[in-house]
Amino acid sequence: MVRHECGFEAPIYCKRCGRPLENNERTGLYCPHCGRRVSMLCPGCGRLW
Repeated sequence: MVRHECGFEAPIYCKRCGRPLENNERTGLYCPHCGRRVSMLCPGCGRLW
């Protein structure tokens, strides 16, 4: 489960390898397995994750 700063929490998986993403304040959403960085809008507040 990844938690956004607005409080929205959801499981988000990498499209490339299918593993769960992690949230880092400095880099944002990323996959620790393949290194992919993800940009997406939060469904809870509409801001960039």
